[in-house]
Amino acid sequence: MPKAQFVREADMLEPIVKHASKLIGARSRVFFEVQSTSGIPDIVLVCFDEEAVRQRRLRSQGLILDLGGMSVLLSLQKRLGESLSPSQIAKQTRLSPGHISSTVLPQLASSGHVEKHSRGQWRAVSRFRSLATRICTIEAKIRDWRGGYHQTLRHGLAADEAWLVLDAELSAPALAHRDWFSIAGIGLASLDQKTGLKPLVAPKPAKSRGESVYRELLVERAAELCMHGKVSGPIQHVFGSHLTTSTGPDPRRPNALETAPC
Repeated sequence: MPKAQFVREADMLEPIVKHASKLIGARSRVFFEVQSTSGIPDIVLVCFDEEAVRQRRLRSQGLILDLGGMSVLLSLQKRLGESLSPSQIAKQTRLSPGHISSTVLPQLASSGHVEKHSRGQWRAVSRFRSLATRICTIEAKIRDWRGGYHQTLRHGLAADEAWLVLDAELSAPALAHRDWFSIAGIGLASLDQKTGLKPLVAPKPAKSRGESVYRELLVERAAELCMHGKVSGPIQHVFGSHLTTSTGPDPRRPNALETAPC
C-alpha cells in the first residue's frame, strides 16, 4: 500500500506555493485561509489589477468585505446611472428593504461606493471594476480526495479556477475518477516532495465572472490581507487543535513569507 510523503496537509502548503506557477502561470500573490462564502480554501492565488487598485485609491473607495454590501453594489451596477430604492434593490437580492436602507447602503456610502440621490433613492458613484484579473483557489489533501473534491467544487463558485492537490503517492484513486473533475471543471494535481507539482486534470476557467458576487467578495478579502501586509487569515482549529507543519516554518505564520503591502 502506498505511503504518504507528507505527515500533515500543512506540510504541503510551502511546496505548493513554490511550484504554483505550474498551475496559474502568471505572477500572483499568495494568501492562506481567506474566508469565502462557501468555505475556506487552503491557498488563494490572486493576480491583482494594478490599474483597478490605483483607481480605487484615487476615489478613496474602501474595500467591500460583506456579502450584503457586494450584493447591493453589483445590483446597482446593473442599472448604472439610475437611482433605485431599497425595495427595488431588494428584488434583486435576498436582503430585506429595511436592512438595505438602514445598514447596507449607509455602509457603502461611507466607503465611497454609493450616494443618496434623492429621498429614498440611491445610485452607484462609479462603475465597479474588479481588483483582480484572475483568482485561483487550491485545496490540499493527503488522502481524502473525495472530501477535497467537494470542497474544491464549492470553492470554485468564488474563483476563476479551483484546484485539488493530492500527495502524489496517494493520487491514483482520484485520477481513476478524472471524469468527475473534467465534468465539474475543477483541476486535479499531484505533489511530490522531489519533483513538485504535476497537473493531472486541467480546470475549465470560468467563462465570465464580471457579475459574480462570490468571486468579488473573495478578491476584496484577499486585498484586505494584502493591504495590511498579511498572507493569511486566522488559522482554523481542526478538532480543537491548530494543525501546523510537522517540521519547518508554517507559511501561514507571520514573516514566514516575504510580502509587501498592496
